[in-house]
Amino acid sequence: MSGTAVLAPLLSLVGGAIIVLLLEAFRKRTSVPQAAAVSMAAVAAAGIAAARLWNRGGRAFGGQLRWDEAALFLTFVILLAAAAAVLLGLRFVVRRGLPRGEYFGLLLLAASGLVIMAATSNLLIVFLGLEVFSVSAYALSGLARRDDRSMEAAAKYFLIGSFASAFVVFGLALAFGATGTLDLSALSVFLFKSGGAVGLAGAGLALVVCGIAFKIALVPFHMYQPDVYEGAPTPVSAFFAVAPKAAGFLVLLRLMLPGLREIAGTEVWSGFLSAVAVATMIIGNFAALRQRNIKRLLAYSSIAHAGYMLIAVVSRDPAGLLFYLANYLFLGLGAFAAVMALESPAGETLDIEAYAGVGRRFPWIGGIFAVILIAMAGFPPTGGFLAKFYVFSAAVRAGHPVLALIGVLTSLVSVYYYLRIVLIMFMREPEREPEIAGEDPAVYLVLFFCLYAVLQLGLFPGHVLTLIRQAAVAF
Repeated sequence: MSGTAVLAPLLSLVGGAIIVLLLEAFRKRTSVPQAAAVSMAAVAAAGIAAARLWNRGGRAFGGQLRWDEAALFLTFVILLAAAAAVLLGLRFVVRRGLPRGEYFGLLLLAASGLVIMAATSNLLIVFLGLEVFSVSAYALSGLARRDDRSMEAAAKYFLIGSFASAFVVFGLALAFGATGTLDLSALSVFLFKSGGAVGLAGAGLALVVCGIAFKIALVPFHMYQPDVYEGAPTPVSAFFAVAPKAAGFLVLLRLMLPGLREIAGTEVWSGFLSAVAVATMIIGNFAALRQRNIKRLLAYSSIAHAGYMLIAVVSRDPAGLLFYLANYLFLGLGAFAAVMALESPAGETLDIEAYAGVGRRFPWIGGIFAVILIAMAGFPPTGGFLAKFYVFSAAVRAGHPVLALIGVLTSLVSVYYYLRIVLIMFMREPEREPEIAGEDPAVYLVLFFCLYAVLQLGLFPGHVLTLIRQAAVAF
C-alpha cells in the first residue's frame, strides 16, 4: 500500500495537534472537553488508519517510512498510551490550571514522534522522530509552571535529553562515515560481520545505543527519570512510563537483532547488553526499596522493567519483548491512574505511608491498585507473570541461564516494595480517616480497562499472542 493511506496515522496525529493548538490560539479559552474530543478523534483516526495497514504494509518516501506488523503493533501501544493520557488529563488540567491546548497538542505531537521512530528502519529518520518526541516531552514535563518540581523536571529532562540527542547524532555520523549506510539492519550486520566493536562503525553504534538507552532509562543513563516522574504532571508521567519504551525498544531490536544472529562479534555486544540488563535490574529494584514517594518508586520500578525487556533483546526474542511491552502498557498506566484516583483533597498523595487504610475505605480503587502491583511483581494469573515467564524462558533457551536467574532474583526483591504498598493500604491503621478529592469517571475508566487487560493477558492471551506472532515475522 502506498500514497496517503501510508501517511494517514501520522497525518491524523499531527493534524489533531494543529487543530487543538489553533483552537487555543483563536479562542479566548478552549474548553477541556473540546480539546479532549479532538485529541481522542485524532488518536482514533490514527488507530483506524494503522489497522487498515495490517497485513498489507506500506512504504513512503522511498522506503524511509515503512510499516510492518511490528511497527503497527507498537503504534497501537503508543496510541493507547496517548488515549489514556488524554482521559487522565480531562479533570487534572483544570484542577492544576495547566494550559489546555498545550497539554493535548503536545501530547499528540509526542505520540507522533514515537510513531515515526517505530515506522522507520533509517537511523536519520529515527533521530528526527526522537527529536519531535523529545521537544514535546520537555515542554510537557514543565507545563505546571507554578510548581518548582515541574520546572526542575523539565530542566533536568532537557539537559540530559540534549546529551542523548548529541550521542545519537554523533553516532550516526560515525556509522555512516564508516559503512555508507544508515539502515539499521544493514549497519548491524556490517558491524558484526567485521568482528564486533571495532573502528568508527563500532564507536558509532555504541553511541547510538547509549542515546537510545537514555530514552528508555537503562542504567547508567537512568538518573533523570525519578525526578522527571515526580515533577511532571501525573498523566504525563503515565505516558512517559510506557510510550517511549515501546518506540525505543523497537529501534534497539531493529538495530541489534540482525547482528546478534551473526557469529562474529556476537559475544562482545551480547556481553555488553547483558551487563547493562543486570545493572538495570539490580539498581532499579534496590533503589525502589528505599523510596517513600510513590511516583519515584514507580520510576525505579519502570527502570527495573526496562532491564527485564532488555533480556528479550539479548535472547533474540522479539515476540517476548512485544508481549512484555503490551503488558507493561496497562501496568504502568494503571499504577499512575490509581495514584490519581487516590488523590486527597489537599493534593496528590505521594507519600506511601499516607495510603494507610485507603484499601478498606475505598476497596474498589485499592483492590485494582493491589492487582496491578501484584502483576508488576510477576504473580499469576496476571499478564505480568506470563510476560516475565516468556522473557526468562527465552533467555534460558538462548544460552543465558545466569541472566534469567538474576531476573528471577531481582523480581523477588521487587515483591517486597510492591506488597509493602498493598500492606499499607489494607492492613495499616491510618492516623485519620482517608479521603479522596472526588470521583473522576475518566480516571476510573482507565483504571478498570487496565485491570481487565492485565487479567485478560494473564488468563486468555491467545488473541494478542496471535497478533504478536504475526508482528514478530518482521524480524
